[in-house]
Amino acid sequence: MNSIVRPKISEMLEIRSVAIVGVSAKMGYYWPHSMLQWDHDLKVWLVSKSGEEVLGHKIYRSLLDIPEPVDYVILAVPLRAVPVVLKECAQKGVKGATIFTSGYSELGTEEGRQREKEVKDLIHSMPFRVFGPNCMGLMYPKIGFAFMPTVDRLPGNVGFVSQSGGVAITVYTAAVHAGVGFSKMFSFGNAVDISPSELLDYLETDQETDVVGVYIEGTSDGKHLLESLKRITEKKPVVAVKGGRSIEGSRAVSSHTGALAGRDEIWDAAFRQANVVAVNTLEDLEATLSVFSKSPQPRSSNVGIIAISGGTSVIYTDLCVDRGLRVPPSSPETVEKLRTLVRGVGNSVANPIDLAADYYNDQTMAEAIRVAGADPAFDSIILQADVHNIHQVASIMGAADVVEGLWEIMAEAGSEVVEKEKKPVLVAIPEVAYPEARETAWQKFVEAGLPVFRNISEAVGALSGVCKYYETLSSRRI
Repeated sequence: MNSIVRPKISEMLEIRSVAIVGVSAKMGYYWPHSMLQWDHDLKVWLVSKSGEEVLGHKIYRSLLDIPEPVDYVILAVPLRAVPVVLKECAQKGVKGATIFTSGYSELGTEEGRQREKEVKDLIHSMPFRVFGPNCMGLMYPKIGFAFMPTVDRLPGNVGFVSQSGGVAITVYTAAVHAGVGFSKMFSFGNAVDISPSELLDYLETDQETDVVGVYIEGTSDGKHLLESLKRITEKKPVVAVKGGRSIEGSRAVSSHTGALAGRDEIWDAAFRQANVVAVNTLEDLEATLSVFSKSPQPRSSNVGIIAISGGTSVIYTDLCVDRGLRVPPSSPETVEKLRTLVRGVGNSVANPIDLAADYYNDQTMAEAIRVAGADPAFDSIILQADVHNIHQVASIMGAADVVEGLWEIMAEAGSEVVEKEKKPVLVAIPEVAYPEARETAWQKFVEAGLPVFRNISEAVGALSGVCKYYETLSSRRI
């Protein structure tokens, strides 16, 4: 009896054509809209017993009716139809599939577990690979493959592995808004075939991926997962959120993907052992990924802070120190340069650099950023972009039309520091008020390639995680 040869992840991702089986108006043709929203060279085939046409594409009644080869199939069919379509996939010679359909072990019932075992056994007898069931599967922006509609296409250097499809959608949407692009996203759901360990092993050597994000609720193979994490963090940083840390969260996990969440302290120890940057929220996950993705490696945890207010400067300093960052005094050369530059009262150049009224002068701000960026005492810069203050003053002065230029000049100066000094420049844009003005500033910094954050706490937490990863990596290589 011949053994079945199943493709590697890399081989499965060589996709030229995709079939969506189970096209339905009940979800507003979700999957066709997702796969057809971007210009790409993929052939997209639609399949449903209803036939007809949607979005300018003919709907075939069976996968086997498609007149050309199909590389990948998305199964969005009722439970009873999943085995039938899987067998058709084998006949069609596909390399990979996503089972979007749910109703398996996540139900917590014996019937659901038995149903999952049957589909698992069937999949393992077939010569193709499967994400799921109960997942979104694959997101590959470079080739135009998407599992969500109405989003910007932004290829990048971040790989993401998620047990939850909803988490993957949230992280992609938030990250792209912050200018962070993805190499691949994998939503693996109940993981009857493709496991998180295998996906990490793939991303370890993927040349399109420089940093990896992980959302995981539990695993049936903790040893393999830990080994995979140890190997990849020797080459690439990994940022992770563990779902199901509380008793109540563990209960939610079992009803989500049917996974066993495991004890919180065991996961904490595993992440420390593997040098994984562990965070507690999706916001902190996206923030930390953005620093790894868009910034040079900080040479130390010394940070310079540029702000508009003495009070907020004190708070920001405390936040940095609490998270293990250092806020050293400005060097004498920097103090001298800034003293000749700033003219207003109530400012400070000691670090944090509190510019007070001089913050409103675009050229002063730009030069202050360059001077701070060149200071050997600082290996990273955190810049407070105080939209609400600027908006209020600009409004009463009738100068709202020039504010956009202020953010653009500041963003250019920050980008110059990154390029010339090889130091991270992080931009915190506090969510205080004036969302339209804030969005304008946000986009200017994103366009300049700088990591942006909704508040100073996210920026400080992200930079702290990045510094700790590199410090640990360096100490282990000695």
